[in-house]
Amino acid sequence: MFLSGISVVCFAASYAVALGCEASRLLFRSGVRSMVMVGFASAGLLAHTLYLGWRAAAESAVPLSSPADLYLLLAWLLAAGYLWLTLANPRTPVGLFLLPIVLVLVGVATFAPDVPSPLLQDSTSRAWGWFHAALHLVWTVAVVLGAVAGAMWLIQAGRLARKRPPTRGFRMPSLERLALVMHRTLAIAAWAAAAAFVSGIILNAIQYRRGAAESVPWTDLVIVRMGIMVLWLIVADGVALALRRRPRGDRVTAWLAVVSLLVLAGWIAWGFAIPSRHGGSAARPVVALVEVAR
Repeated sequence: MFLSGISVVCFAASYAVALGCEASRLLFRSGVRSMVMVGFASAGLLAHTLYLGWRAAAESAVPLSSPADLYLLLAWLLAAGYLWLTLANPRTPVGLFLLPIVLVLVGVATFAPDVPSPLLQDSTSRAWGWFHAALHLVWTVAVVLGAVAGAMWLIQAGRLARKRPPTRGFRMPSLERLALVMHRTLAIAAWAAAAAFVSGIILNAIQYRRGAAESVPWTDLVIVRMGIMVLWLIVADGVALALRRRPRGDRVTAWLAVVSLLVLAGWIAWGFAIPSRHGGSAARPVVALVEVAR
Protein backbone atom coordinates (compact mmCIF):
# COMPACT_ATOMS: atom_id res chain seq x y z
CA MET A 1 0.00 0.00 0.00
CA PHE A 2 1.31 3.45 -0.96
CA LEU A 3 0.45 5.13 2.36
CA SER A 4 2.29 2.49 4.36
CA GLY A 5 5.49 3.54 2.59
CA ILE A 6 5.31 7.08 3.97
CA SER A 7 7.59 7.47 6.98
CA VAL A 8 8.48 10.22 9.41
CA VAL A 9 11.64 10.82 7.41
CA CYS A 10 9.58 11.90 4.38
CA PHE A 11 7.93 14.91 5.95
CA ALA A 12 10.79 15.67 8.33
CA ALA A 13 13.15 16.01 5.34
CA SER A 14 10.67 18.32 3.58
CA TYR A 15 10.41 20.53 6.65
CA ALA A 16 14.21 20.59 6.92
CA VAL A 17 14.54 21.78 3.31
CA ALA A 18 11.93 24.49 3.95
CA LEU A 19 13.92 25.57 7.00
CA GLY A 20 17.08 25.76 4.90
CA CYS A 21 15.25 28.01 2.45
CA GLU A 22 14.13 30.22 5.31
CA ALA A 23 17.70 30.50 6.61
CA SER A 24 19.00 31.40 3.15
CA ARG A 25 17.00 34.64 3.35
CA LEU A 26 19.77 35.98 5.57
CA LEU A 27 22.39 35.33 2.90
CA PHE A 28 20.99 36.19 -0.51
CA ARG A 29 17.89 37.15 -2.44
CA SER A 30 16.13 34.79 -4.81
CA GLY A 31 13.04 35.03 -6.95
CA VAL A 32 12.22 31.33 -6.83
CA ARG A 33 13.05 30.62 -3.19
CA SER A 34 9.53 31.38 -1.92
CA MET A 35 8.00 28.90 -4.34
CA VAL A 36 10.53 26.21 -3.42
CA MET A 37 10.05 26.88 0.29
CA VAL A 38 6.26 26.76 0.13
CA GLY A 39 6.43 23.73 -2.17
CA PHE A 40 8.53 21.68 0.24
CA ALA A 41 6.49 22.82 3.26
CA SER A 42 3.28 21.85 1.46
CA ALA A 43 4.72 18.49 0.43
CA GLY A 44 5.84 17.86 4.00
CA LEU A 45 2.44 18.78 5.39
CA LEU A 46 0.72 16.52 2.84
CA ALA A 47 2.99 13.59 3.70
CA HIS A 48 2.50 14.33 7.39
CA THR A 49 -1.28 14.31 6.92
CA LEU A 50 -1.23 11.06 4.96
CA TYR A 51 1.03 9.45 7.56
CA LEU A 52 -1.34 10.37 10.39
CA GLY A 53 -4.28 9.20 8.30
CA TRP A 54 -2.60 5.87 7.64
CA ARG A 55 -1.85 5.43 11.35
CA ALA A 56 -5.45 6.26 12.22
CA ALA A 57 -6.78 3.75 9.68
CA ALA A 58 -4.34 1.04 10.74
CA GLU A 59 -5.11 1.36 14.46
CA SER A 60 -7.48 -1.37 15.61
CA ALA A 61 -8.58 0.55 18.70
CA VAL A 62 -9.02 4.31 19.10
CA PRO A 63 -6.88 6.06 16.44
CA LEU A 64 -4.10 8.54 17.22
CA SER A 65 -4.34 8.01 20.97
CA SER A 66 -0.73 7.27 21.91
CA PRO A 67 1.70 9.93 23.22
CA ALA A 68 3.74 9.53 20.02
CA ASP A 69 0.66 10.31 17.93
CA LEU A 70 -0.15 13.36 20.02
CA TYR A 71 3.36 14.76 19.50
CA LEU A 72 2.95 14.21 15.77
CA LEU A 73 -0.43 15.95 15.89
CA LEU A 74 1.16 18.88 17.69
CA ALA A 75 3.90 19.05 15.06
CA TRP A 76 1.23 18.90 12.33
CA LEU A 77 -0.70 21.83 13.85
CA LEU A 78 2.46 23.95 14.05
CA ALA A 79 3.50 23.01 10.50
CA ALA A 80 0.04 23.95 9.22
CA GLY A 81 0.26 27.22 11.15
CA TYR A 82 3.66 27.91 9.63
CA LEU A 83 2.37 27.36 6.10
CA TRP A 84 -0.65 29.60 6.69
CA LEU A 85 1.45 32.39 8.24
CA THR A 86 3.99 32.16 5.40
CA LEU A 87 1.30 32.46 2.75
CA ALA A 88 -0.38 35.35 4.60
CA ASN A 89 2.90 37.16 5.40
CA PRO A 90 5.49 35.94 2.87
CA ARG A 91 8.14 38.45 3.96
CA THR A 92 8.09 37.42 7.63
CA PRO A 93 10.59 34.58 8.33
CA VAL A 94 8.36 32.81 10.83
CA GLY A 95 9.78 29.48 9.72
CA LEU A 96 13.13 30.28 11.34
CA PHE A 97 11.32 30.08 14.67
CA LEU A 98 8.57 27.51 14.06
CA LEU A 99 10.19 24.87 11.85
CA PRO A 100 12.97 23.94 14.31
CA ILE A 101 10.28 23.31 16.94
CA VAL A 102 8.32 21.20 14.44
CA LEU A 103 11.41 19.09 13.70
CA VAL A 104 12.16 18.67 17.41
CA LEU A 105 8.61 17.50 18.08
CA VAL A 106 8.83 14.99 15.23
CA GLY A 107 12.05 13.71 16.78
CA VAL A 108 10.45 13.54 20.23
CA ALA A 109 7.58 11.50 18.76
CA THR A 110 10.04 8.80 17.65
CA PHE A 111 11.01 8.26 21.30
CA ALA A 112 7.59 8.75 22.89
CA PRO A 113 5.51 5.71 23.92
CA ASP A 114 3.61 4.28 20.98
CA VAL A 115 1.08 2.46 23.15
CA PRO A 116 -2.48 3.86 22.97
CA SER A 117 -3.54 5.58 26.18
CA PRO A 118 -5.80 3.25 28.17
CA LEU A 119 -7.96 6.24 29.16
CA LEU A 120 -8.95 6.66 25.51
CA GLN A 121 -9.73 2.97 25.03
CA ASP A 122 -12.41 2.81 27.71
CA SER A 123 -15.79 3.83 26.24
CA THR A 124 -17.00 5.37 29.51
CA SER A 125 -14.09 7.83 29.68
CA ARG A 126 -13.30 8.27 25.99
CA ALA A 127 -15.07 11.62 25.60
CA TRP A 128 -13.33 13.05 28.66
CA GLY A 129 -10.05 11.60 27.42
CA TRP A 130 -10.29 13.29 24.03
CA PHE A 131 -11.33 16.57 25.67
CA HIS A 132 -8.31 16.29 27.95
CA ALA A 133 -5.97 15.56 25.01
CA ALA A 134 -7.41 18.42 22.94
CA LEU A 135 -6.78 20.88 25.75
CA HIS A 136 -3.17 19.72 25.93
CA LEU A 137 -2.77 20.45 22.22
CA VAL A 138 -4.31 23.91 22.67
CA TRP A 139 -2.06 25.06 25.49
CA THR A 140 1.12 23.67 23.97
CA VAL A 141 0.41 25.35 20.61
CA ALA A 142 -0.32 28.60 22.48
CA VAL A 143 2.99 28.38 24.37
CA VAL A 144 4.95 27.82 21.14
CA LEU A 145 3.25 30.66 19.25
CA GLY A 146 3.68 32.98 22.22
CA ALA A 147 7.38 32.16 22.42
CA VAL A 148 7.82 32.84 18.69
CA ALA A 149 6.08 36.21 19.09
CA GLY A 150 8.20 36.94 22.16
CA ALA A 151 11.45 36.15 20.37
CA MET A 152 10.42 38.36 17.45
CA TRP A 153 9.50 41.17 19.85
CA LEU A 154 12.90 41.05 21.54
CA ILE A 155 14.74 41.08 18.19
CA GLN A 156 12.63 43.91 16.83
CA ALA A 157 12.87 45.98 20.03
CA GLY A 158 16.64 45.50 20.17
CA ARG A 159 17.01 46.64 16.58
CA LEU A 160 14.90 49.74 17.15
CA ALA A 161 16.72 50.62 20.36
CA ARG A 162 20.08 50.52 18.54
CA LYS A 163 18.60 52.34 15.53
CA ARG A 164 19.81 49.66 13.18
CA PRO A 165 18.28 49.05 9.76
CA PRO A 166 16.29 45.82 9.29
CA THR A 167 18.38 42.72 8.70
CA ARG A 168 18.05 41.33 5.18
CA GLY A 169 15.27 38.77 5.19
CA PHE A 170 14.08 39.78 8.65
CA ARG A 171 10.87 41.75 8.17
CA MET A 172 9.24 41.62 11.60
CA PRO A 173 5.66 42.57 12.51
CA SER A 174 5.16 45.72 14.60
CA LEU A 175 5.88 45.62 18.33
CA GLU A 176 2.21 46.35 19.06
CA ARG A 177 1.04 43.38 17.01
CA LEU A 178 3.60 41.05 18.56
CA ALA A 179 2.68 42.24 22.06
CA LEU A 180 -0.98 41.48 21.37
CA VAL A 181 -0.09 37.94 20.24
CA MET A 182 2.08 37.40 23.32
CA HIS A 183 -0.63 38.46 25.76
CA ARG A 184 -3.34 36.45 24.06
CA THR A 185 -1.32 33.26 23.76
CA LEU A 186 -0.16 33.45 27.38
CA ALA A 187 -3.77 33.79 28.50
CA ILE A 188 -4.93 30.93 26.27
CA ALA A 189 -2.07 28.72 27.46
CA ALA A 190 -2.81 29.39 31.12
CA TRP A 191 -6.55 28.77 30.89
CA ALA A 192 -6.27 25.74 28.60
CA ALA A 193 -3.56 24.15 30.76
CA ALA A 194 -5.65 24.72 33.89
CA ALA A 195 -8.68 23.19 32.15
CA ALA A 196 -6.56 20.23 31.01
CA PHE A 197 -5.34 19.70 34.58
CA VAL A 198 -8.87 19.83 36.01
CA SER A 199 -10.26 17.55 33.29
CA GLY A 200 -7.44 15.11 33.98
CA ILE A 201 -8.26 15.12 37.71
CA ILE A 202 -11.95 14.49 36.94
CA LEU A 203 -11.09 11.75 34.46
CA ASN A 204 -8.80 10.06 36.96
CA ALA A 205 -11.40 10.37 39.72
CA ILE A 206 -13.97 8.63 37.50
CA GLN A 207 -11.54 5.79 36.85
CA TYR A 208 -10.50 5.65 40.51
CA ARG A 209 -14.11 5.35 41.74
CA ARG A 210 -14.74 2.55 39.25
CA GLY A 211 -11.63 0.79 40.50
CA ALA A 212 -10.30 0.72 36.96
CA ALA A 213 -6.74 -0.38 36.34
CA GLU A 214 -6.29 2.66 34.07
CA SER A 215 -6.49 5.13 36.96
CA VAL A 216 -3.31 6.98 37.87
CA PRO A 217 -2.24 6.97 41.54
CA TRP A 218 -2.68 10.39 43.10
CA THR A 219 0.98 10.27 44.11
CA ASP A 220 2.08 9.75 40.50
CA LEU A 221 4.66 12.36 39.49
CA VAL A 222 2.77 13.09 36.28
CA ILE A 223 0.15 14.91 38.38
CA VAL A 224 2.84 16.94 40.15
CA ARG A 225 4.53 17.65 36.82
CA MET A 226 1.35 19.00 35.25
CA GLY A 227 0.52 20.99 38.36
CA ILE A 228 3.89 22.76 38.20
CA MET A 229 3.37 23.57 34.53
CA VAL A 230 -0.09 25.00 35.18
CA LEU A 231 1.20 27.05 38.11
CA TRP A 232 3.97 28.54 35.98
CA LEU A 233 1.62 29.49 33.14
CA ILE A 234 -0.91 31.08 35.51
CA VAL A 235 1.83 33.08 37.25
CA ALA A 236 3.35 34.13 33.92
CA ASP A 237 -0.02 35.27 32.59
CA GLY A 238 -0.79 37.08 35.85
CA VAL A 239 2.53 38.95 35.81
CA ALA A 240 2.11 39.86 32.14
CA LEU A 241 -1.40 41.15 32.80
CA ALA A 242 -0.31 43.16 35.83
CA LEU A 243 2.57 44.81 33.93
CA ARG A 244 0.76 45.33 30.64
CA ARG A 245 0.45 49.12 31.07
CA ARG A 246 3.93 49.59 32.51
CA PRO A 247 6.78 50.98 30.35
CA ARG A 248 8.72 47.69 30.36
CA GLY A 249 5.68 45.45 30.57
CA ASP A 250 5.90 44.15 27.02
CA ARG A 251 9.57 43.30 27.42
CA VAL A 252 8.82 41.30 30.57
CA THR A 253 5.97 39.57 28.74
CA ALA A 254 8.28 38.68 25.85
CA TRP A 255 10.76 37.06 28.22
CA LEU A 256 7.97 35.23 30.04
CA ALA A 257 6.72 33.86 26.71
CA VAL A 258 10.20 32.68 25.70
CA VAL A 259 10.91 31.16 29.12
CA SER A 260 7.53 29.38 28.97
CA LEU A 261 8.80 27.49 25.92
CA LEU A 262 11.91 26.47 27.86
CA VAL A 263 9.72 25.35 30.75
CA LEU A 264 7.65 23.33 28.25
CA ALA A 265 10.84 21.71 26.93
CA GLY A 266 11.83 20.79 30.48
CA TRP A 267 8.31 19.53 31.12
CA ILE A 268 8.54 17.19 28.12
CA ALA A 269 12.03 16.01 29.12
CA TRP A 270 10.80 15.33 32.66
CA GLY A 271 8.02 13.19 31.21
CA PHE A 272 10.61 11.00 29.50
CA ALA A 273 12.73 10.72 32.63
CA ILE A 274 10.08 9.64 35.13
CA PRO A 275 8.13 6.36 35.10
CA SER A 276 4.36 6.81 35.05
CA ARG A 277 1.18 4.87 34.45
CA HIS A 278 -0.10 7.81 32.42
CA GLY A 279 0.54 6.78 28.83
CA GLY A 280 2.75 3.77 29.26
CA SER A 281 6.51 3.48 29.53
CA ALA A 282 8.77 6.49 29.70
CA ALA A 283 10.11 6.22 26.17
CA ARG A 284 10.73 3.93 23.29
CA PRO A 285 14.23 2.58 22.77
CA VAL A 286 16.71 4.24 20.44
CA VAL A 287 16.17 1.54 17.85
CA ALA A 288 12.88 3.30 17.04
CA LEU A 289 14.91 5.69 14.91
CA VAL A 290 16.10 2.81 12.79
CA GLU A 291 12.57 1.49 12.43
CA VAL A 292 11.25 4.90 11.41
CA ALA A 293 13.94 5.31 8.74
CA ARG A 294 12.98 2.07 7.02
